[in-house]
Amino acid sequence: MSIVTKKDIIDQRNQVFEQEFQVELASSCTVGNGILRLDGVAKENARIAFEESNDKPSFFIPASGSGSRMFKFLYQWLEDGIETEDVKLFFTELPNFPFFGELAASLSDRKAIVSEVLEKFSTMPKGLIPFHRYENEVRTAFQEHLAQAKDFLGEDAQIHFTVQKEFESDISENIVEDKHVSFSYQNDETDAYCFDESGELIKEGEEYLRRPAGHGALLENLNAIDSDLVLLKNIDNIQHSSKSRTSKETWRLAIGTLLNFKKDVQKLANDFSSEKLSKLNEAYQFLSKNQLVSFKEKDLQTILNRPTRICGMVKNEGEPGGGPFWIADKQGVSNQIIEKAQIKNSKEQQVIVQRSSHFNPVFIVVSKTDVQGNKLDLMQFRDNSKFFVVKKTHKGKEIFYRELPGLWNGSMSNWNTIFLEIPSDVFTPVKSILNLLA
Repeated sequence: MSIVTKKDIIDQRNQVFEQEFQVELASSCTVGNGILRLDGVAKENARIAFEESNDKPSFFIPASGSGSRMFKFLYQWLEDGIETEDVKLFFTELPNFPFFGELAASLSDRKAIVSEVLEKFSTMPKGLIPFHRYENEVRTAFQEHLAQAKDFLGEDAQIHFTVQKEFESDISENIVEDKHVSFSYQNDETDAYCFDESGELIKEGEEYLRRPAGHGALLENLNAIDSDLVLLKNIDNIQHSSKSRTSKETWRLAIGTLLNFKKDVQKLANDFSSEKLSKLNEAYQFLSKNQLVSFKEKDLQTILNRPTRICGMVKNEGEPGGGPFWIADKQGVSNQIIEKAQIKNSKEQQVIVQRSSHFNPVFIVVSKTDVQGNKLDLMQFRDNSKFFVVKKTHKGKEIFYRELPGLWNGSMSNWNTIFLEIPSDVFTPVKSILNLLA
C-alpha cells in the first residue's frame, strides 16, 4: 500500500484545477458497431465453452454503499408533511415490503412507522436491507447474492464483497459467515484530498479533509483476488430467485463468449493475416475501424498481453446516459464505458449521447490473465488520465476533489473489451425502497 506524499497532493490539485478530465466521444457504440448481438450459433458455442471449461469463476460485489438515498422521500415527508405519490404508495403498500415483519410501531401512527423504518434501515449498508420475501424467510441483498451464486456455481462458489469495515461483523452475522465468502475494504490511503475553489487544501482541526476516491480505488481489491474469471455486479442489482433464470443464462453466455474470444485470439496469433483479424473483429466487435485499418502484426502482442472483459449492455429505455462509446484520445479510437460526468456539454458531444442505444448495467465478466493464461497486474492497465473531478457542498461551502479512474471506466481502459447486448431483465436496481415492491 502506498503512502500519500506531498507530490500526490500537488498532482491531485493539478488534476482538479489544471488538467482536462472529460473525454472526447467519437460515436456511440451500436449493435454491429461495437456491441455484439449473439446469434443462435454464437450462443450455442458460448454455452459449450462454458460447460467444457474447468475455470471456476468467482463473484466480486462492491457493497460498501449506504442505503440512505433509498429513503429520501420519507425524510422529506417528515420534514414538510407533503404527501407525494411516492409517500402515498409507501403507506398503501406497507404490508408488502420485505421489511414489514420487523416493524413494531402501530400502523395507525404513520410518523412512528416512518421514524422506525428510517432508524432501523436508512443508516445501514444497502446490502443489509431486507430485499426479497419468500414463504419462510426474508433475504437481504447479501443473502440473495450468496444464495444465487451457489445456485449458479455450486455450494463452493466463491463470493467477495467490498464493505465498510465497521459493518463487517454485522454482515458476517447476516450471512452466517460462510467459508466461501470473503471481504475487503477500500484502501483509505487512496482517499482524495479536498480543496476549496482557490485550490487550497481544506483542514478540519489538525487533519486535512479527505473523501473516498470512488470505486476506482477497488481495482486493488479486484487485483488481489485469486480467481482468473471474476463476475462483477452491483449489490442492489439482484433479482428474486423466481426471476433469476435469465441472469444465470446470461452469465453462461458472457463467460463462454470470453473463453471463446481468448481461444480465437490465440488461433490468430498462431496464423496471422489481416483477413483473419477482420473476421475476428466481425465476430467480437472489439476494435474500432481506426484501429483495424492501422493494425500491424506486432500490435497483436498488445491484445495477447492484456486482461479481457465482457461487458453486458442493456437497451436504453429512458434518458440516454453513461454507457458504451467509441472515444478518441492519444491511443486512437477505442471502446470504453463512459459516465455522464466524463462527457463534455457541447452540442456535438450531446448529440452523440442522444443517439446512444445502450447503457451499462454493471454485468461484467473479467479475465485477469493474458491470452496464454499468465496472471497480470491489473494496476498496469489503468489509464490514470481518465479520473473524475467531483464538486460537492460541505458545511455550506463548495469542495473539489479527484476520484480515481472508475473501476469499469478508466481502470479498465487498456483491456480487451467486448460489449455484449443482454436482456433488460438482468437489470433490476433498487434506488428507492419502492423498487422493493417489484
